[in-house]
Amino acid sequence: MTVFYKGLTEQVLKAVQPGQQTEISDDSRIHVHAAVSRFAVLYERIRNAVDYKDEHLLRKSALKRILNRQILLEDDPHVIANNLVKEMIGARYLPNDKLPESVLDEVAERIMKLQAVTKIRAGSERHYSWLRGIVTVEIEELLVDHFEEKSLVTFLYERLVGKILIQGEVLQDPEMRLQVYLACCRELHKSDDETLSYKLMRAYLPEWLRPEDWLANPRSMAERLVAVERRIRLSLANPLTPRIRRAIKPWAVSLNFLRDALKDRPEQARELLNEPDTLNAVVARLADRRYKEARGKLRRGAVRATVYLFVTKMMIALLLEVPLEMLWYKHVSYLSLMINILLPPMLMFTVSLFIRIPGRDNTDRIKEYADRLLEKDGVPVRDIRARKKRGTKSKLLLSIIYAAMFIITFGSIGIVLLKLDFTWLSAAIFYFFLCVVSFFAFRLRQNAREYIIVQGRDRTYGVVLDFLSYPILRAGQWLSRSISRINFFLFFLDFLVEAPFKMVLSVLEEWFAFMKEKKEELQ
Repeated sequence: MTVFYKGLTEQVLKAVQPGQQTEISDDSRIHVHAAVSRFAVLYERIRNAVDYKDEHLLRKSALKRILNRQILLEDDPHVIANNLVKEMIGARYLPNDKLPESVLDEVAERIMKLQAVTKIRAGSERHYSWLRGIVTVEIEELLVDHFEEKSLVTFLYERLVGKILIQGEVLQDPEMRLQVYLACCRELHKSDDETLSYKLMRAYLPEWLRPEDWLANPRSMAERLVAVERRIRLSLANPLTPRIRRAIKPWAVSLNFLRDALKDRPEQARELLNEPDTLNAVVARLADRRYKEARGKLRRGAVRATVYLFVTKMMIALLLEVPLEMLWYKHVSYLSLMINILLPPMLMFTVSLFIRIPGRDNTDRIKEYADRLLEKDGVPVRDIRARKKRGTKSKLLLSIIYAAMFIITFGSIGIVLLKLDFTWLSAAIFYFFLCVVSFFAFRLRQNAREYIIVQGRDRTYGVVLDFLSYPILRAGQWLSRSISRINFFLFFLDFLVEAPFKMVLSVLEEWFAFMKEKKEELQ
C-alpha cells in the first residue's frame, strides 16, 4: 500500500494553496476603461497571429515589446511605468482593478536601473537587448504572483538534486546543482533563457537588486553586467543540459498533474494527499482532460503558425517574387507561385494530423511518478552518460556524413524543383518556407508531446526520416532566429502602427477619466 510522507505532502499543499491576499482600496487600484481594453485586445490578437510565440510566453513577449517602445518614446521612468502597466492591463495580460498604484513606483525603479547602465555603453547592442530581457522578467515577476511556481520548483529540485549522476564526466557539485535547478525550471514551467538569466543574475550579481547602493554611480555595475552575461550564457549552454532535462521531464510532468489535481479540488486537497488511490483516480481523469486540451492547443498553434506563414508568404509573393520575376524573366511561373503559397498551410495542417496524443500507458506512468514524489524514498538514482568523446578520425568521418545529409536532402529537393521549372528566385523562396514551416511544425510537435513521458521505440523508418529531415529542421531553426531579428513587417507593426494606435488609446483613457471626474462634480 502506498504511503505518502507527511513532510512532502505538506510542502506541496502549501505551494498550491494561495495565502492571504492584501486588501487594496478601490481608489488605489489601477483601472483601464473597458472600451479601451477591447481595442487593445483586438490589436494583440492580430499582433500575436503574425508573430508566432508559444502561448506561455505571450505575456512576457508583449511586456518586452511595450517596454522597448516606451523607452524609445519616453525618458521619464515614471511615465514609462504608468504607460507600460496600463497597456498590459488594457490588453488583458494583467487583471483590471487589482494592482495597487504603488506598484508603478516599483516598476519605475527597475526602469531607472536599465536606463542608468544603458547610458554607460559598456557593452554591445546584443548585451543591452539581453539586459532589456532581464528587466522585462524582473518587472513581470513584480506584477504577477509567482509564489506557486517558485515553491514547486524548489520542491522538485530538493527531491531530485543528488539523484541525478553523470557518468564519464567530472562536473563540480555546484555546477551540477545549478544545472539540475535550471532543468527543473525549464521542464516544470517551460522557462525560457531570459527567465533563467534573471534567476542566475540574482545569484551571480545580487547587488543588482539593491539599486540604492550603486544607482548614483552605475559605471561599475554596467561593467560587471557584461562579465555576468558571459558567465550566464556559458551556464545556459552547458552540453549536458538536454540529457539532464530528459531525466527530469517525467518528474516535472507528474508534479504538474499532481498540482492540477489538488487545485481542481482545493477543498479536498488535504484529504486527497491522505488517500493515494483517490488521488490517482483524480490524476487519471485530469490527464484525459489535459490530453483533449492538448489537441485544442495543437489546433490553435497550427492555425496561428499557418496564418503567420501565409501572411508573410503573401507579402513576399506580392512585394518580391512576382515583381522580380517579371523584371528578370518577363513572366511569372504560376505553378511555382501556387506551390510556394499553398505548401506552408498544407504542410502545417498535414503535420498536425499525425501528431500523437498520449495514451493510457502514459497516464499510468504519470501516476507512478507522482506517487514516488510524495514517498520519502520514492525517487531513485538516475545515471546519465556524458557525451561520448571521439577521436580525430571519428570526428572527421561523422562531419563528412553530416555534410552529406545536407547535400543529399537539399540536392534531391533541388532536382525536383528544376523538373517543375522553378526559377532560382522561386526555388530560394521554396527552400526558405519549407525549412521555416518544418521547424514550426517540429515545435508544435514538441509542444504536443509535453505530457508524454513514455519513450517510444526506435524504428527503421524513423532513422531514415531523421536523416532526411534534420538538415531542413536545422536550417529552419537558424532562419527562424534570423527572422526574429530582421522582421521588417513586425517593425512596421510595432512602430508605425502600434505606437500611434496606443497613443490614441491613451488619449481615450485620459478622456474617459476626465469625463468621470466631471460627472462626479454634478453629484
